[in-house]
Amino acid sequence: MTELHNGAGQMEVDADGERSVHDINLSLKSNEKAVKVFLAELDTIESTGPEDAASLFSSAASHLVDVKSTERDIVHRLYSSAQARNTQRDELERQKMILKNLTFEKKYLQTQLSACKEYPTPNLEQMGRAELDDEKNTADMVLNQFLCGSSDLPFQDIGQKNIVEEKLHKELNARGTLKRELDKLQKDLTKRKRLVVQEKAFLKDIPKKLDMIERSSVPLQKFFQSSTATPTLHLIGSDRKKRLDLARALPGPLYSLFVQFQAHLDNEPEVSVTLEIAQYTKGKNASDNQVLPGNQVVQLSFAIPNIQSSDATDTAKRKRVTIEFAFVHKYGLVTAKASGSQDKIKTFALLEYLFPDDCGTWVGRPDDTTSLPGKPYHWCNFVAGLHLSGPHTADPNIHLSTKAVLRGLRKRVEANASLTQQILLFENRKVVAHPSLLDEMNISDCSTKLGSWTAAQDQSNKKKTERMYDVTIKHSTKSLSAKVTVDWCHYPAILPRWSLGVGEEAWATKHGSASKLVDGTNLLYSQSTAEIERKINSDFEKLVDCDDQSTFNWIISHQLITLIKLWDQSLQNSGRGVNSGATGNNRLKKGRNRVNADVL
Repeated sequence: MTELHNGAGQMEVDADGERSVHDINLSLKSNEKAVKVFLAELDTIESTGPEDAASLFSSAASHLVDVKSTERDIVHRLYSSAQARNTQRDELERQKMILKNLTFEKKYLQTQLSACKEYPTPNLEQMGRAELDDEKNTADMVLNQFLCGSSDLPFQDIGQKNIVEEKLHKELNARGTLKRELDKLQKDLTKRKRLVVQEKAFLKDIPKKLDMIERSSVPLQKFFQSSTATPTLHLIGSDRKKRLDLARALPGPLYSLFVQFQAHLDNEPEVSVTLEIAQYTKGKNASDNQVLPGNQVVQLSFAIPNIQSSDATDTAKRKRVTIEFAFVHKYGLVTAKASGSQDKIKTFALLEYLFPDDCGTWVGRPDDTTSLPGKPYHWCNFVAGLHLSGPHTADPNIHLSTKAVLRGLRKRVEANASLTQQILLFENRKVVAHPSLLDEMNISDCSTKLGSWTAAQDQSNKKKTERMYDVTIKHSTKSLSAKVTVDWCHYPAILPRWSLGVGEEAWATKHGSASKLVDGTNLLYSQSTAEIERKINSDFEKLVDCDDQSTFNWIISHQLITLIKLWDQSLQNSGRGVNSGATGNNRLKKGRNRVNADVL
């Protein structure tokens, strides 16, 4: 509009200039006529006389005034024209500058338009494709649809400018809002990151502080957990926490078994029982495909009781028997294996038949368990949550539970350790009774002593869990030989079976001596010996104190003591019978009636 206004003004200025030149030309012509008239009058004055000069002078003066007036008008008009020309020149220069500016702007805008037309808009295209969900059409069609609302309307068309600008303004406003929210969220994120760094630093210090607290509380934990044989304060303890953390890496069945045992020990703490997690070590016969080398095993250990010490505070000093539970990946079974000091406990039958018919075999599983890290007993798989069918139908009266398993293992360990240590004493020709039955089982006044106790060389006719021992009892020159069969799995529920025989030599022990039949010193059959054998094999109540369950594990010692006492008494009564027969008071009894039954 300014340029149009300036152009109109320039046209008006040009029209005024033309009029001014025309007027000047007219004034010059008029002045030229007036000058000619004035000159003509001057010539007339010169040619006339003085009498006519006055009138001629007056006319010439009038024409001179007209000439001067015309000249002044012409000068004025020239001055105005010069000013107008200067104004026009300035305006022309200004217009030239405007023209140059417009030309430059035109070129710049043309360059910008070309650049804008050729400028790639991948983000705009991506926005359009995302909004329209169109991945097939060309970029121009997508942008037309996105910006103009129709693929037929080109967004480059100037007529679509308002629609495109409105669409872009909306998108820019929306993205501006999103950008502001993003900046706000980024500031919040930065703030939270700083807080996270601070919290991480705090959390990083927590384990150190907890370790300090745990180290400072270890003496207190030990005091409350081991100050009494049956602690009443159930503490979680640092060791238990570490074990539970390690248990997370166990296979599923072993984890279930570990948690079951740990929960029972938490509810009913036992100082003599410990639960640990250890790395699996492949045995000599174990195959590589049974238990993976990286697997861990659960170890349940019991303190081996010492029959010669009743002090419950020496639990930490006792040797231990360890039951190791491993998970066999190939068969999906949990196996158990016992190990311990053989001079304190015999592990060959420690886990056999813990429950009826449970000897560690399974239907559809390998009969040869030597390649396994242990035996897959039903009770350990039950505790581990693997309820599989065993080789026999389980006794419906037997209810498996973690408590029953631990109670059975503890009783088995106590019985096995007691039996092992008693037999070790027998091998050293020492016979000891239970402390509560020392008065009833006192053999210090007996002349009969234990001569020897050895394992029988022939064990072929016995069960895998049974062992036979040869026993010799001596009284002066006389001896009593016996064989005792012990079921290591079911002791003391199944009493050791004793078989007695009298003799001085090995042959006489088995067959009797014909040369001695006359004087009755070596009989083929002795009623008193048979009676002694019956008593030690069947008189269960006389061998234990029913009010003290610990005496049941001493049955084999009490059987041996009873055997020594009865045979010693039989020999003493037999000697009195011989002497009285010489005096005639009683007849000498021979054969099966050599020993009076009333002495028993």
